[in-house]
Amino acid sequence: MLPRFSTFISEGVRVNVVQNNLALLIYLMRMVKALMDNATLYLEKYLHELIPAVMTCIVSRQLCLRPDVDNHWALRDFAARLIAQICKNFSTTTNNIQSRITKTFTKSLVDDRTPWTTRYGSIAGLAELGPDVIKTLIVPRLSVEGERLRTVLEGPVISNIDKIGADHVQSLLLKHTAPVLVKLRTSPDVPDTYRTDYGFLGPTLCSHVMKARAQSALQGPQVNRTTLTVTQPRPTLTLSQPSSGSHHAIPSPTWDN
Repeated sequence: MLPRFSTFISEGVRVNVVQNNLALLIYLMRMVKALMDNATLYLEKYLHELIPAVMTCIVSRQLCLRPDVDNHWALRDFAARLIAQICKNFSTTTNNIQSRITKTFTKSLVDDRTPWTTRYGSIAGLAELGPDVIKTLIVPRLSVEGERLRTVLEGPVISNIDKIGADHVQSLLLKHTAPVLVKLRTSPDVPDTYRTDYGFLGPTLCSHVMKARAQSALQGPQVNRTTLTVTQPRPTLTLSQPSSGSHHAIPSPTWDN
């Protein structure tokens, strides 16, 4: 059945992207997840069908009929986690799957003509590949991406869809880069310094880094805290003999067939 499932997923994504059928695209990505979670299947022979299908759900310009209302962002996030899992499970020095996928995302990210939906998917895909990829490919672009965000968020409203897309891209960048900057930069975190280094995103990024530092400081002592477990002695069951003259029958145990 595996060859049929793979073709079904590949063709299903191709057709439903054209028809902007978000619900069926979600179900198809769940099918990919189910196949990958099944340790008894050998998926490597079918990656040539599965990878393009998953990548399509990450970087396609439009995945639904109402991109300003429907939550196609969640599908892009889910598919980005799937592609990261594929890279982790199947990428080798021979097939270079992760390298090729990373180049695809980077090419979309650096292109000024890339729509916000595709830009969001590219950033999500890179971020799911791990902190090293974020450090190498996303953090150096924070100033450029911040300036692009500023022109949409603070400039004249050209398109409501563009503004929504820019909002999601900004939230995504802050979510994934702040934990990495906690380890890259030393405190104190000064908003003006962040503005100098990262432009428009600097002050907001600074506050996110400060929150991440505070959370890690709170979680640190809890990890090292030892817990004392007091065990109560087991209660003993005593059977008292019936007094003379009384007739108490002890019920016999019942067994389930």
